[in-house]
Order: sequence, then C-alpha cells, then structure tokens
Amino acid sequence: MTNEHGYCPNCNVDLDDGSIWEYFFKQTGSETDADRIADHYGATREYGKFGRAIALYDRDKDRTVGWKCPDCGHTWERT
Repeated sequence: MTNEHGYCPNCNVDLDDGSIWEYFFKQTGSETDADRIADHYGATREYGKFGRAIALYDRDKDRTVGWKCPDCGHTWERT
C-alpha cells in the first residue's frame, strides 16, 4: 500500500495508520464480513488505511478547517 494520508508538514511523520480491511477482519474473523464493512469506508483488501491526523472542526462553518499532527501537535489549514 502507498501513503494515503500524507505526512506532517512539521515533523514529517507518516499520517497513515493500519489497514481498514485488516482491522475488520481481525474483529470479525470473516473475510466476507471484512469485505462488506470495509466497503462502507471505501476500502478494499488492497487499499484503504485509517488516517492519524486530527481534524479541527469549526462549528460555525460546519466543516473541517484544519488538521493537527498527533505526534508534534503542529496544526495546518485544510487545503
């Protein structure tokens, strides 16, 4: 799998986490169930990782306006 969520612009840490499909396979023990659940996330056995960046939400704008690195705490605007 390639990097899907990028890197922190400050500390360059990888913002990808584990495979969505593998997570649900471990939870259910069933390839069929993991396929079905991962599909809800737009993921497949080969593609789809959880992201580690923390979304910064603006209630007035009703949208994510930026991101925060879970490792160094650096914040940056949504592009």
